[in-house]
Amino acid sequence: MKRKLSFLFYFFLMSTLLFSAIKIGYYDNYPLTYDDNGKPNGLFIDVLKRAGILRSFDVEFIFGEFADLMQQLNKGYIDMVVCVAHTPEREKLYSFNTEPVIINWGVLVSFRTLEDIKAIDGKNVAVNRGDIYYQKFLEIAQSFDVKPNYVGYDSYESVIRAVNDGEAIAGVVSRIAYLVNNTKYPKVRATPFVFSPVQLKFAIRKGSEVANKDILEKIDKTVAVMKVSGELDKIFNSYFGVSRMVGRQGFQMYLIIIFIGLYVLTIAGFMHVIKLQKARYEAALEVNRQAIARESILDESRGIYTYSIGLEILKKYMELSKRENQLLGVVILEFEGTGCEESKGKVESILRQNAKEGDVIIHISQNTYALVLYKYGVFFAEHFRRKVVDSLEKNNIPCNLYIGFARYIPEKNISAEALVYEATAEMEKDKEFKKKMNIE
Repeated sequence: MKRKLSFLFYFFLMSTLLFSAIKIGYYDNYPLTYDDNGKPNGLFIDVLKRAGILRSFDVEFIFGEFADLMQQLNKGYIDMVVCVAHTPEREKLYSFNTEPVIINWGVLVSFRTLEDIKAIDGKNVAVNRGDIYYQKFLEIAQSFDVKPNYVGYDSYESVIRAVNDGEAIAGVVSRIAYLVNNTKYPKVRATPFVFSPVQLKFAIRKGSEVANKDILEKIDKTVAVMKVSGELDKIFNSYFGVSRMVGRQGFQMYLIIIFIGLYVLTIAGFMHVIKLQKARYEAALEVNRQAIARESILDESRGIYTYSIGLEILKKYMELSKRENQLLGVVILEFEGTGCEESKGKVESILRQNAKEGDVIIHISQNTYALVLYKYGVFFAEHFRRKVVDSLEKNNIPCNLYIGFARYIPEKNISAEALVYEATAEMEKDKEFKKKMNIE
């Protein structure tokens, strides 16, 4: 009788473990994860749906503040949190999927021009409670012996709103949050202080029962397939479309203004450069200009940026280079051949693998990319070329590579567009020389 009761007890226990709902935490961080009239939505939720997690398991979503969700994850009250920055410190506590869904980093925003970080010493700085960028900025401020009065809020938008309303002199947010909200709060501007690029992934508490259900493996396979097929890009971009934004308090108009503004400014900059540069490189410039017209939305889910957004990032790096007296250069890479076109996903993967942390990859046109190198000179550009060529050969991708490098010299006071153009012109020289010498 006792054996029978013991068997029934263990059977009940195992059934509970096997069939209990998986509790997944999500929070307000549009468009990556957010609450849509009581239902979870966002890019990370779309990945879960695409991976079949919602079909294969009984899932219960828990909405809350990020810091509270991480505490619940630590205590085992929930099983997973979406959109978590992967850091060495967190890796000790959580199991992450391998393939990042997206890459993000922090930016300090303010309602006034901030050229020196000491300007915030003793002043109110708005932060998102439990946010990785808050933690990283805290370390940066301490290294400069700057001690602001940090005021915690529940979301990035709340941080930006506080700065816009004058409740804080500055705020620490993610760059995506700033791009989404900056026109809605017109007083707020990004400062030159950008920091801490991180990979955003799914996090599960180490040792939890969910870790044994191969959920992270399913997510990794799905993310990899979605990146190669371009599906992840399309889903991400859909959150910036007019039809999606209807009903979200006029967000569609704000985002349309952002991208139209970037488009107009970029075209205007290019027209000015055309007048100043030699006619022999006009063809290369036209390719870049047309690329802007074709692509006006973020392409960040695979760690590569469209031209318009890439230019804004390059401008920030130029400001940072000038302020900190660090090397900055732009490398233009053009891949030529049918093998490149057929293996675009592999080519982009090779670029990401060989780029250093903090470097930025920008999609210029169909087979042309820009690499922004911070703290590196032309010597690294040649080293990068060799590594990419070797990787192409190892992956059996028949492809010619042409490369051009332009160094940023602050004293010249050139624009980001002009810097890209100079590198493009050097790439055209490299292409012309190789074809004359029949160097493949």
